[in-house]
Amino acid sequence: MKKILSLTIVSALLFAISACRDESLNPLPTFLPGVHAFTVFDGINFNGNLLARPQPYEVDNARNFPKTGQGSAKVDFKTRWVSLDNKLTVNKIEIYVRMLESYNDPDGNPKVADLSGNGKGKLITTISSPQPNRKWNNFSITPQQIFDAYKTASVKYDKVNAVNVFSNPARPRPTGEWLRPAETATYGAVSADSFIITWVLYTTDGQIFNTWNPDSICADPTSVSEANSNCQIAFSVR
Repeated sequence: MKKILSLTIVSALLFAISACRDESLNPLPTFLPGVHAFTVFDGINFNGNLLARPQPYEVDNARNFPKTGQGSAKVDFKTRWVSLDNKLTVNKIEIYVRMLESYNDPDGNPKVADLSGNGKGKLITTISSPQPNRKWNNFSITPQQIFDAYKTASVKYDKVNAVNVFSNPARPRPTGEWLRPAETATYGAVSADSFIITWVLYTTDGQIFNTWNPDSICADPTSVSEANSNCQIAFSVR
C-alpha cells in the first residue's frame, strides 16, 4: 500500500508540473518549414562520383566571361529550389550579382572595391515562374547586364575623389569590352573583375529566403543528391 500511495503521489505531482509548464520557456525551438536553392554553371557534366562535393559544375570560375568579344558573350547557369518536406512552394527567384574591382591605392597597396556598395549586389534577372520543387531553371548573365547594373558605380581610387568605374582615365575600358581581365601595368599587378552571384527565394505564402548564415546551408558538405544546396557562386574575366 505504501508503494502504491507513493507512486500515486509522484504521478500526481508530475502531472501538475507538466500541466503548468510554460511552453514559451521551452529551450527547444519550434522548427518551421524552409526552402533553399542550388545554383551551378550549366553545360558542365557531372563527374560520376556520387560522393564528391563540390562537383565541377559548382566550383567557382568553372565558366568565365572572355577577355574580348564581350558584346556577344554570356555565362549559362541553372538553379533549382528545394523544399525538403514539400510544405512550401517557391513562386519567384531573384538573381543578384556583386561586382568586385581590384585596384592599387596611391601607396601601391592592393584594394578590392565592392561596387554594389551594400555587399548584396544588384538585381540582374528574375525567374518569375520557377519550375516545381527540385526541377532546374535555366538563366544566363551577360557582360551587358553587368554594365547596365553598374555603369554609375564610382570608387575613390585616390581615397578622396570618386571616379566612375567605367570612365576611369587611369584604366580606360574599351567600348564593348567593359569588364577587365587580370593585368600587369606600370602601377602593379591587378586581378580581374570578379562577380559573385546570390539569390533570393519567394514563397507563395509570402516568406522570403536569402543567405542568413553562411556557415549553415551554404557550407553543405553532403554527397551528390537532389537536396544539395549552396548560397553563392563566382566567376571572373579570363
